[in-house]
Amino acid sequence: MSGSFHNWLADLFKSQHQELVRFAARLVGGRDGGEEVIQNTYLRLVRRSKQGDVIDYPRAYAYSVARRAAFDFTAERNREWLQRVDFEDAAVDGASTDPTPLLDRRQRILKLSVVLNELPEACQRAFILNKIEGHTHREIASRLGISISMVEKHIIRAMIHCRDTLRDDEAL
Repeated sequence: MSGSFHNWLADLFKSQHQELVRFAARLVGGRDGGEEVIQNTYLRLVRRSKQGDVIDYPRAYAYSVARRAAFDFTAERNREWLQRVDFEDAAVDGASTDPTPLLDRRQRILKLSVVLNELPEACQRAFILNKIEGHTHREIASRLGISISMVEKHIIRAMIHCRDTLRDDEAL
């Protein structure tokens, strides 16, 4: 299996590299980060190939590994940023200066942003306008120039995608 896996990996690198980089760049917010994520993805795939595991759907698996690598990349970037933040400033009304709750909340937000970036832009916007900014379906429909029914469909699609993707990632 290892030899065929390496052949598949080489074929994937040749045929899908740019598509995978675009996918990762959307998840992490830039091409440079996307390139780094895909490098990490290939390293993870090479390590997996040494284990001799059989992968039934290698292309889908590569995208799954890339998504996980994007989560890790984003979390690491967030950790580096948080190291520069004075946690004393994060304490509100005498709250604890323990950074753990702040880190957990930021990590959840970063995961959500990565998952939302996988959706079409109109779907992302409808979800954010409704669930984060608190706009009504009617306001969103007017703002995006679509029907209320389409707003509802976008929000439901985003919620299902977030639920399923985040549940799958917790299972890993």
